[in-house]
Formats: sequence, structure tokens, C-alpha cells
Amino acid sequence: MSIGNDNYKPGLKPPEPIKSGGGWLSSNMAQLMVFINGLILTITAFATLSVFIDEIVKERLVKMTVDVEERIITSYREMETSLNALSSIVSMSDDISSQQLSNYFSESNSGSGYFEQIYWVNKKEENQWNARSLLQGAEFIRFFGNSESFLSFIKEQTSKQVRSSYFISSLPGDKESWRYRDQENIYDRAFLLVKPQYKDKEVTGYLVGISRLDRISQSKWLEKSPTVNSVEIVDSAGLYNIYSYEGIDSDGRRDGYINFFQTAFSDKPVEIYIEVIINSRESFLKKIPFLMLLFGITLTLIGTLYVRNNQSQSTKLASMNKELAHKNFELSQEISERERLNNVIQKSARENRAVINAVSDIIFELGTDGTILFLNAAWENVTGFELDRSIGRNMFDLVHGQDQEEQKVNFALLIKGQKKSYRAFTRLRSSDGTFRAVELAVSMLRQDENKEMRVVGTITDVEERRRAERALSEAEKKYRAIVENAAGGIYQVTPEGQFLSANPAFAYVTGYDAPEEVLRDITRAQDQLYVDSAARIKFLRDMAALDIAKSCEVQIRKKNGDVIWVTENVRPVKDDDGNLLFYEGSMEDVDQRRKAEIELKKAKVQSDLANRAKSEFLANMSHELRTPLNSVIGFSEIIKNESFGPLPNAEYKDYALNIFDSGNRLLRVINEILDVSRIEAGERTLNETSVSVSEVVQSCLDMMDTKIKGHGLRVDNKAQDSDIKLVGEKQAVKQMLLNLMSNAIKFSPEDGFLMFDAEVDSTGRLRLSVTDTGVGMNAAELEKAMSPFGQLDTEHSRSKSGTGLGLTLVKSLIELHGGELDMVSQKGIGTTATLIFPKKRVAQEETMTQPVVEQVVEKTVSEAPVSEPVSHAVGQEEEKPAITQYQPNKPLYETAEIKLEEFEGQDVFAAPTKKDPDKS
Repeated sequence: MSIGNDNYKPGLKPPEPIKSGGGWLSSNMAQLMVFINGLILTITAFATLSVFIDEIVKERLVKMTVDVEERIITSYREMETSLNALSSIVSMSDDISSQQLSNYFSESNSGSGYFEQIYWVNKKEENQWNARSLLQGAEFIRFFGNSESFLSFIKEQTSKQVRSSYFISSLPGDKESWRYRDQENIYDRAFLLVKPQYKDKEVTGYLVGISRLDRISQSKWLEKSPTVNSVEIVDSAGLYNIYSYEGIDSDGRRDGYINFFQTAFSDKPVEIYIEVIINSRESFLKKIPFLMLLFGITLTLIGTLYVRNNQSQSTKLASMNKELAHKNFELSQEISERERLNNVIQKSARENRAVINAVSDIIFELGTDGTILFLNAAWENVTGFELDRSIGRNMFDLVHGQDQEEQKVNFALLIKGQKKSYRAFTRLRSSDGTFRAVELAVSMLRQDENKEMRVVGTITDVEERRRAERALSEAEKKYRAIVENAAGGIYQVTPEGQFLSANPAFAYVTGYDAPEEVLRDITRAQDQLYVDSAARIKFLRDMAALDIAKSCEVQIRKKNGDVIWVTENVRPVKDDDGNLLFYEGSMEDVDQRRKAEIELKKAKVQSDLANRAKSEFLANMSHELRTPLNSVIGFSEIIKNESFGPLPNAEYKDYALNIFDSGNRLLRVINEILDVSRIEAGERTLNETSVSVSEVVQSCLDMMDTKIKGHGLRVDNKAQDSDIKLVGEKQAVKQMLLNLMSNAIKFSPEDGFLMFDAEVDSTGRLRLSVTDTGVGMNAAELEKAMSPFGQLDTEHSRSKSGTGLGLTLVKSLIELHGGELDMVSQKGIGTTATLIFPKKRVAQEETMTQPVVEQVVEKTVSEAPVSEPVSHAVGQEEEKPAITQYQPNKPLYETAEIKLEEFEGQDVFAAPTKKDPDKS
């Protein structure tokens, strides 16, 4: 893969380099094929469309000739039928006078309209014929000279054979003389329709109708039919024209069609030639194939040029190096995909356009005076007015009164050509009387078919958009007010350190007068604003890489140069492609709090130092006090026991006894103070073994049996059957239980009740409790009793005095085991003290093997440092195994000479023990 080919895909085989040459045909085969295929398709479409349109036109022309032929035949048949009907009437009218018969036929509508004149020729006497006209009008007998010539002609024509009627078109004389004339017009040749009357197969008369062929061909109808160009009726026997009609295209400039029909007029066979021509619509249809041909050739040329252009570009690209060939192949793939996507987009665009057109805005057309000439269906949806009732109204009458004058002026300027298309926001009246906000867009002027100017435009309903804009504006004002009035600083800054926005609070925190001054003066915040610019840059880089919001406390430099502490919440803002745009965040001045925290840490260190000094002092003093007490207790015991002989005075023995008791009491007090001090100083260690709970409880009860019986107390030991064992110091557990039992006995009245219980709770911790029915304590008294040297002012406080360190020592020893002391008491009812040992120190007897003990001890050893041996009793020094030391409360420092900066952000002592969530 070449350097720079970012789009290279493994496994993708690039195209082979294009070789030059190969001949004109091979290099231009594509465009030649496009050109040939385009011509073939175009010619095929042209031929198909031409044949199709020619068949349509020919079918119409053939139908037209058939209609004309049927009309002529039908008219002739009606005329012949009319003459037959007249013949029947005449045959029954021998006794009617000629005048009555003439009046009858003149007033009758029995087909007389087809004839110019009708003659009734009948035989009066032997060889005497009489001819009389039945219709008033021109006398055609004059063309024969006299009646005898007319009768001779009729007889000659009808003497050949017996027929029902005769059609006679070959009249004697000049043919032009038989053209019918009136005062203004000259019509076509006349013809005779003769209906003989027979009686016993002998002709008794003739009914002769004289007419013109233009009556049956209906020349006036043909003149009104522009597509009938000519009609000719030819006598088949005589081969001459009986009738001829020529239309407007007599010179044959328009395409036409001639149809030939053979028929008969009564007894005479005739031929009818009818020519029809195409109309303007059919003429246009015949031009459509040529338009299609031109269009197809144009598309073919465009396609050929397009292919030629692409082929030319491909040839140029082929001349590039192999790296560009790889790139071109990949780009070709991308282009193909884009073309596919473009087709999809175009399809979607067409579908969307159809939908948009279906729900389009109001489209209107106005006259120059503002009269509404056209509206689309969206008008009713927006205004509620009906379209029919709105057409013809003035558009500006529907505009709000405050906007009418302005819109009229703009409209007038547009009509005069002094203003181009424009847009304007206005209010349009609706059917319910309210006004809706709309956008009026007047886009163009056009002329209609009458050369009158019309204005075209659209109206968009923006009522909802205006409401949304107003709501958005209100929301923007509200949130801008929140940002502007926020107590904390809010800002946006680019990765380069240029601030994009800031609120007044941010300017106040950084010491500037206004946000604009911040945006103008700070161009690189990392260097100008933050004290540690490198740490700031790393912080922003890490946050952008992880794409998370982070908070931190940093030092910034204000405008005047002061350095203060601030708290920041920052998050990166990225675009849809994951590119970092800017950072936004908030800033709060915490300089005072930070300084207060530092002062508080200093005070805490000083307090811890003082407390440690106090504990060490008490431990040293207690140790020093125990040495002289050995002598006091020892010598008093010798005197009390009279080891060197009887005393001379009995009072000395009482004094020695008092000295001995007081010394022992003082020793116990010193021992308690020493134990508490050693624990606080972190010098108390545990000699851990496996301790049976039932045995240690019973041992304590045995030791306190005398006091229990002396107070008359009842005891319920529920722990006597317990098989629970724990890992701890047996002496410490006894000491805790003895102190709790001592308090319970001391503050319980006679006939009171004591209960001992041991159980493992749901979390696996051991709960060893001592319950009494003594005086009880309220919350304040309980808090005081738990404090060092705290004693309650009760009737028992002085009579049964103590040091006030019992509960403090119990609490310290249980915490030394990693547990806690839980005290529950109620005034006048009693108290329950519970020792809670952690789960890791509890084990059942059947599972408590040596490896488990070693594991627990090892765990304890890993958490404790090694200390020096300490003394537990007067004149007695005990070596404690180093592996059992456990000092959770040892301070983090070793000497009083310590720098506060080393402990910033740290706790000097370990966290206090949490309260038991399951305590009753």
C-alpha cells in the first residue's frame, strides 16, 4: 500500500493500468454503441408511433367517409320513401280536383322538401295525358319544350320494363341547361325520380319528382364539415358525373383519404367517391413522431457526448501513475455508491415533492388591481373561506388594516416594475373573524392569453411558527437571565484557550469588570488564567480523550495578579462526528473555604500532637506511679499479716488494712489509665488465641458470683450452650465482659435480672450482649457515660464510685479487635451493652482449625507495625509476640516536627468505627 492511500482496503484488487492504443473502434466502442442503440431505439419508437398514429387517423377518415356515404344513401331512401307515400295518396285521388290536390301537397310535409317540383302525369282519355304540378315553384317542363315532349321522354325512359321507380339523370339537351338556377345561386344538375302507377299491369300515370343531388348529399352540412374535401357521384352506366362537391382544400395541399362505394339509386347503379382530409388535431398527431424522432436523436447525441466526455476523462485518468490508479478505483467505488444514493435521494425527492405539492401553501394569482383570479385548495385550509366565494374579491381587503397600505404600495411598485419579487409578513383574515400570521411571497408577473398582466405568488401560514418563535424567544430570555444572574461563573472556551462566552459571575470571579473584557483580553486561558498551565492542558486533554465531565479544584490568577482557589466542572462538547468543538463549564470561588480547610488541618495536627503528648504523659506517669505502689502495697500487706510479729496496738493493724485496700484501688485505677493510654498511643497489642465464648462468659460469671449473690440478682446465661469461637485475646475479652458485668451489677437494684447472650447475625458478625434491669440512661447520660472519666450523678454514683474509664476501656479494646460497642438504654427499664466482633474473627468449632487461626493472625499482623514490649502489672514485664500487634489508631506521623503540606488532602487518623446497622 502506498503512502497517503487512506482509503485502501485490504483484499481490494485495483484495476490494471489502461494501455494506450488499440485502434479507434476499440477506444470509441462505448460511445458508438450508445449512439447506435440510441438511433435504433429512436427509429423504432418513431416507426411504431407513426404507424399507430396513422392507423388512428385512417380509422377516423374511413369512419368519416362511411358516415357521408350512409348519410347520402339514407337521404335518398327517405326521398324515395316519401315519393312512394305520395304515389299512394295520388293513386287514391282521382276524384279530387287538381287545385285541391296541389293544396294538399303544398300543405303536407310528406317528403315534399326533397323535391324542387312534383308532377302528376295521368291518362285522361285514350292517348290523352295530362301533367299537373303538385308543388308551387319553377316549371321544369319548359326544358322539354312542351308537355308532349316531356311525356314522350318519360314514356321512353319507363317503357323498358316494369319497375317500382326510375332514377333518371341523363336528361336531353345541354347538360348545363339542367343545372338548377334561382336568382342568386346555381346548383348542381337536376334529376328525375319517376314512380309509375299501374293498373292491370298497365301504366295509368306517373308521379315525377324533380330534385337536385345537393338535397340528398346535404351540401350545407358538408360545407360545415371541414374534413370532407370532395364528394363525387358517378353514373356507372353512363360514366359521367351526376354530382360533384369540392371543399376548401381543392388543391390537395392537406393529406386526405379517398373511399369508393358502389350502390344504386332506384334502378340506376352509381359510384360514390368521397375524399376526407385530416384536421388540425390529426395534423399535430402526425407531427408527434417527428418530434419524438428529434427528441430521441437529441438524447442520443447528449448520451454519446456524455459517454465521450467520460471516456475522455477516463483516458486522462489512465495516464496517471499506479498510485492514482488505485485512488481512482476507490473513488469509482465511492462514486457508484454516491450515484446509487443520489438516485435514492432523487426518488425520495420526487416522492417528497408529490407530498409537498399535495399539502402546499396557498398559491394565488391576482389582477393588477389586486383582484383574486386563482387560488389553490390550501386557501380553504388556511382561511376557511370557500374558493368560489373568494374568487373575485380583493386580496388586500382580507389583509389586516394596519398592513393594508404597506402591501398596496409594494404591490403597486411591483406592477410598475420598480420593485422585484418580495416577501413580507402580514396577517390574513380567516372565516372566524380572527387574523393569522402569514408570509406573503410575490414572485413573478405573467401575461395571460389576453395579454393582461397577472401577479403570481404564495402565502405561507406562519401562525404556528410565529408562536414557536415567540415561545423560543421567551425561553431564550429566561435561560439568558438564568445564566446572567447565576451565582457561579459559566463559560465556553475553545481548545486553544479563546473564550467564546462568559457570564458576569465568571468575570467577577476572574477579577474582570464585564464578560466582554474577558472575551477580549484572554486569548490563551491555559497560560493567562491558570497558574499551572501544563497541568491544565493535561487535564483538558485527558477529559476530551475519555469524553466525560470532570470537576477539579485549581488555582487561577485574577486580573490584578491575585492567586485564588476555584472549583470547576468542565465537559467537552463535540459534534456528531466526534470532533472537539469547545469546552463548557462552571467556576466557583472557593478560596476562603480552601484557606479554612488548611487552617483546620493545621489545628487538627496540633490537636493530635497534644492528644498524643497527653497519652504518652499518662502512660509514663502511670508507669512511674506503679513502682512506689509496690512498696506501699507490699509493706502494708506485711504489717497487716503481722509477718514480723504481732503489732503492739490493734489500731495499727486497721491502718495497715486501709493502706493495703487503698493501694490496690489506686493500682486498679492506674492500670485502667495505663491501658487506655497505651491503646490511644497505639502501644497496646493483642495476644490472640481461639476463644470459646461460652467458656469466657462462664468464667466471668464465676469471678463475679459473690457480687451477684450479694445483690440478689437473677442470671440467665443463654451463651452457655453456644459453640461459637472467636479469634482474639482471651484476657481482653474477659476484661470487657467484667467491666460490663460490673456496671450492670453496680446499677441494678436488688432482685434485678441479668442476661447474657451470644449469636451470629445475618452478616456473620458475633454479637455478645449483657442486659440488665438497672436504672437505665437517657441519650445525654449515655453519651456522658461513654466519654473518658464520665460518671453519672445518680444515687449509685458516689456510693459505688469508680474511675469512669470502664466503658472507655471496653470501647477501646473492642475497637482493637476491629469491632464496636453498641449501647441501648432506656431510663427506668435497663441497659443492653453489646460487643460486636467482625466476621473475620468468628468461626464455628467444627471449622476452627489451626490454618484458619493462622490466616486470621497473619491478616492481623499484616495490618500492624511492631512495637516494643510493655508492662501489664506492677513489677511484671510481658513479652508480646510481634506477629499479633494490631494498631488501627496509630497516627500517620512519627514526630512532632512535621510539615502540614505533607498532609494536605489526607486524614491524620483512621476513620471511626461505623455503627452496627442491625443493633436493636
